[in-house]
Amino acid sequence: MLSRSFIPAHMKLSVTIQGLLEEHSDTPLSIATLLERTGEQGFGILSGLLTLPMLIPVPIPLAGFSTLMGAGTILMGLQLALGAKQPWLPHRLAQLEMSPKLSQGLLKNIERVLYPVEKFSQMRLVRVSHNRNIRRLVGLCMAWNATLMALPLPIPLTNLLPAYTIEALVIGLLEDDGLLMLIGLGMTALTTVFFASITGAMWIIFCQAIEYFHKLF
Repeated sequence: MLSRSFIPAHMKLSVTIQGLLEEHSDTPLSIATLLERTGEQGFGILSGLLTLPMLIPVPIPLAGFSTLMGAGTILMGLQLALGAKQPWLPHRLAQLEMSPKLSQGLLKNIERVLYPVEKFSQMRLVRVSHNRNIRRLVGLCMAWNATLMALPLPIPLTNLLPAYTIEALVIGLLEDDGLLMLIGLGMTALTTVFFASITGAMWIIFCQAIEYFHKLF
């Protein structure tokens, strides 16, 4: 079994997650276990793992699952933005477990989802990736994207763009890839514009509906 000291500083997100899920192929994997095993890397690894179900077609184990996953990523992002050195979660979230069935569903889809991004990533622009203010901004953007991802909008697939943005930011953090972090920040801007457009469209439809019913009565 891997221990915290055996997790390299630049281990691929997919490799770390695969190792954890394979070890728990027959037993549930709790978030608390994940935190214990990953140490300081927990900010990125936990956020990446919590976001992963939003990207792939796996069974949702309980109502409000996406909200719980989003809440965990929000907490990770805010802690990173505040300069915390190690992740912390409330007991209820920390004890949340992934069933072996869900773990295996994730495992089968990790390569398809994460490898294309990881193949592009590498250590570069270290002045960007090691800049404390930029890393805090990345944490803030992770929290913002997780908030958008968790919104219960009646529009299918609206969680995909913020979820992929979080993964780009997370892999940038774990790989010390300043370029990917900057791409993630740019994707955050696009995601914000996208959701603002949806909000604007919904507001226009609402106003038109109010006007229509006002004319009827």
